[in-house]
Amino acid sequence: MDREEKFYNMCISLPFEEIKDNRDERSIPELVHIAELRDTGNVMDAIEYAKSLMKMYPDNDLIPFMIAYIYYQRKFADEALEVAVEAIPKCPRKYRLYSVAGLAEFDRGRIPESLVWWSRSTIAQCKITDFQEHDPFLYLAHVAEILDAQKAAQALFTMSDAIEPGKLRLDEPSLEKLSKISQLWAAKPARRVIDYIDDTYLHA
Repeated sequence: MDREEKFYNMCISLPFEEIKDNRDERSIPELVHIAELRDTGNVMDAIEYAKSLMKMYPDNDLIPFMIAYIYYQRKFADEALEVAVEAIPKCPRKYRLYSVAGLAEFDRGRIPESLVWWSRSTIAQCKITDFQEHDPFLYLAHVAEILDAQKAAQALFTMSDAIEPGKLRLDEPSLEKLSKISQLWAAKPARRVIDYIDDTYLHA
């Protein structure tokens, strides 16, 4: 199997079964305290407190997602990726973790790897019809535009806007960075991935 085919298969195949999990932020009241610590600038305290909670609730994706997202926002992409990847096999619901892993890889300048994670998050959300994370749809919509897949781009933007109303779009530096996909070896298989997601899940 060549590199392009391996990339395509990694994008469209989930490494684990995605299971619908109805637990939300209310399932762990202590999550509010993590957010409070984060919002008051006590970032390391928030992370340490969240890590202690993760030992009590090892299969709840919301905790490692919060930790990974805090790391991502603070530009600690390696740490964000590590937390997300370690948590994925332990949690029945994985699409949030796939999403933040994609953001971390994007920050690390690894565009093909970020597309793998965002494709998995998009497919996982579609499989269980649980749409909470708009980032994968948003980034893939822009990729679709870059690769001239306009029908898919419109559908992906529609999904992103439905999850996060306000028509959020990427800023110019992010778009410039993302546009490099068109010059990479992954451009052709990425277009195949976009078409597959569009045909199988968005226009099925």
